[in-house]
Amino acid sequence: MAQNEDWVSEMKTCKSCDQCRSRKVRCIMPPGQQLQCTHCIKRNDACHFTQTKRIPQMKRKRRKHGVESTHATAGQNHTPHLEPTNEGIRSQLTVPPVLLDQMLENHSSCGMLRDSFALLRTPDHDVTSSSLAFFSESRIHSLSERLGNNRLNELVETIESVIRSRLLAQGPSSISPVTFRKPSDIEQIPIDKVRLYVDSYFQQLHPIYPFLDRKEFEEKVLGSNRSELLSSSCAFSALYHSVLALGCQYQEGGAFDPGSGSAWKLFQVSLGLVSEILIPREALMSLQALVAMSIFAMNTCCLQIDEILLLEASRMAQYLGYHRALGSGDQRYKTTCHRTFWVIYYMEKHLCFQRQSASMIPDYDIGCPIPDVPESVFGDYNWFLSAIGFGRILSQAYTSLFSVSAAIQPTEAYHIAIKEIEARLERWRMAVPIDFRPGMPLQEQNVPASSSFSEPSLKMIVLQTSFSYYGLIIALARLKIHIGRQSHSQQQETSKRLLMDTARAIVEESKNVNVAAHTPNFILAVFPLAALFILFDFVVHNPTHPETRNNLSLLDVAAGHFSLLDYKSGGFLPASLITEFAYIARQYVKDFSSNQQQQQQQQQQQQQPQQQQQPQQPQQPQQQYPSELGPSMTGSTLANTEISTQLNQPNSNYSNVELQPDIMESWEQRAYLYYPITPDTTVNGMVENPMTASRSINSLFGFVVPRFGHGQ
Repeated sequence: MAQNEDWVSEMKTCKSCDQCRSRKVRCIMPPGQQLQCTHCIKRNDACHFTQTKRIPQMKRKRRKHGVESTHATAGQNHTPHLEPTNEGIRSQLTVPPVLLDQMLENHSSCGMLRDSFALLRTPDHDVTSSSLAFFSESRIHSLSERLGNNRLNELVETIESVIRSRLLAQGPSSISPVTFRKPSDIEQIPIDKVRLYVDSYFQQLHPIYPFLDRKEFEEKVLGSNRSELLSSSCAFSALYHSVLALGCQYQEGGAFDPGSGSAWKLFQVSLGLVSEILIPREALMSLQALVAMSIFAMNTCCLQIDEILLLEASRMAQYLGYHRALGSGDQRYKTTCHRTFWVIYYMEKHLCFQRQSASMIPDYDIGCPIPDVPESVFGDYNWFLSAIGFGRILSQAYTSLFSVSAAIQPTEAYHIAIKEIEARLERWRMAVPIDFRPGMPLQEQNVPASSSFSEPSLKMIVLQTSFSYYGLIIALARLKIHIGRQSHSQQQETSKRLLMDTARAIVEESKNVNVAAHTPNFILAVFPLAALFILFDFVVHNPTHPETRNNLSLLDVAAGHFSLLDYKSGGFLPASLITEFAYIARQYVKDFSSNQQQQQQQQQQQQQPQQQQQPQQPQQPQQQYPSELGPSMTGSTLANTEISTQLNQPNSNYSNVELQPDIMESWEQRAYLYYPITPDTTVNGMVENPMTASRSINSLFGFVVPRFGHGQ
């Protein structure tokens, strides 16, 4: 308290009463009188002395330097002012220039187009793409030439076809599109099942998304007037059926395909009420219904509509003013309103970052206080606060690094912004208790809480914390590799190693993922798929690297995860197709090693006649290293490289993916990684040599590597 006393405003009573001050006369107080001055006594007026705030010395000094101070009279409401710390001043991000301003100034008719509908492919001239656009046509052609066959191209085409037909219901499809029609007959759920589903929801999901008041909700759901509420309130009916659908998934398993299972029947009732929720004036319960539906839509069966409901909830929350502190209106539910807004906040920030789009919720216009949520606190870990903090970092990262306007900033500005985001991310990570902290080695003795998962929701919270962190680490590492493509610094090698280690950590932690219909898509499939593609790229471009054997083993682990997903979905998700990548990579390394051995034998046979004719002279062995400018086609063969596989050893450090500047100190030169770099583009954005230029995976579950303009 003492350290802030210089900043506390001191109250001071004016020496003249209000009446004398208005008349500009001297205010005289009779002896022994403290309530009325002589003028007010004569005029029989109320004598009032106003209290004002005295400016502390430090504030007076600041006003001398041009800083204005505001004062409020006693009893008047005012907004508290938080003085920025030195650390906060240092870490303020510079807002990148806006591309629109340049287009207006130059009267330009050319914009920066981005394909938002690509799946696994992206145009050759487009360095940015959608969430799952991994390969360009030239990249597939280059890899196919390296592999010596066309299997990769055929595999990509097959996977794209499956995603479009079975998940997105595009083109000829075996599934029907998701509709917002109410079912003709609504099944009445017995009260014992209602109680079971509601209890399951609050155990499994409420600590992760604590937007409901459990006591109030259960009083309505389990009360005697439940039927009356369901028939009279569309918002309550939609919320009720969504919560039951979410709880039903954990009790009866749910389904991976839309339209199947008991949970979907309940959810369809809520979908049929969406139009009736949106048309009337917005209210808290309508917003809560949209949030519950948005949580259900994070699953595989709702890929067709996964973002529609959440974006509508974001719009409604701001229309209701929940993003600001509620200063008027009904105060009974203000805590619930605050909870609901912040749940929407971190869900929406995560979705927009995945979908390579700007957030609908501007951070600079938020004044909503962050409430205490005991249900979301696990020991020392405040998940609710941590999730909000990470959402803020995602918002800053997209604006400063991955937005359209960020692509026109110079390279140096990129480096500064990346360092700021990394610093914020590391502070966030270190604020997470060590038992839950991402980037730590996966050892049971160090993580007793997360390894046992004693509480039903704890497992998902640990996975969301870790996978979200890994996703942003991959985005930053990939961006650093791209903008530093002209250099061969140690920082480049550090970024490559960090990229590889993060992909490994995701694959290792996928063993904790519950392969079930209720698991969110980004944990169930998107992150493991991203990690598989990264490791596949590293293996193909580094067939003789000492880490290739471990990467091949982890590709098999990832393939096993997708095979299990295929089995659990009953074949609706033919995820076993993904296992083909592991087979292609392993076969390529095997063939490459065999070819190298044959070449060495041929060279030895050719050198033997020459050695017999010439006197032998001692020769220094020449060692070649993988080059940044070309593929890793040299070096010792994998068969002759002694590597100790560490997958099952307790000291495995694949999950130790902290932002360590000295991560490469133990690496020898021969162990440097090659990783394909995006080629430079011309003025029109076209690749200079599209048939020979190497291309990296430019977009990963929503975050993209932006195309660079001029001024670098």
